[in-house]
Amino acid sequence: MLAAALQITSCTDIDPNNPGVDEREKFLGTWSVTESCVRLIYEVNITEDENNNSRVWLNNFADAPPDFTQAYGIVSGDQINLPEQTIGDGWKINGIGTLQTTGIIVWAYYIEIGAVGSNCEAECKK
Repeated sequence: MLAAALQITSCTDIDPNNPGVDEREKFLGTWSVTESCVRLIYEVNITEDENNNSRVWLNNFADAPPDFTQAYGIVSGDQINLPEQTIGDGWKINGIGTLQTTGIIVWAYYIEIGAVGSNCEAECKK
């Protein structure tokens, strides 16, 4: 029985610098975004995925229309990896966001709308 108890592991990603804290927490909330591609300013709401302990949902990523699927990212440490995904009618995205010590998320991502692709940068502030 002791061996079985030792084999049980947590399903929550733990920050090694702060045991017991879900790595996603520092990213959750509403962020004001300023991006470089078309110089838009908009908001993104980041929420946790209740079914996946390392995934977050990014509602309104790239100022996507409201009927599009939410983008998702995988949190590891101070980064959100945005795997390649299609979020709506011909919109494909991928990239990475890094949380800076200043509390700003700096994004470098690729977006393709139809056949037109762009490399973009964005800064997100709470």
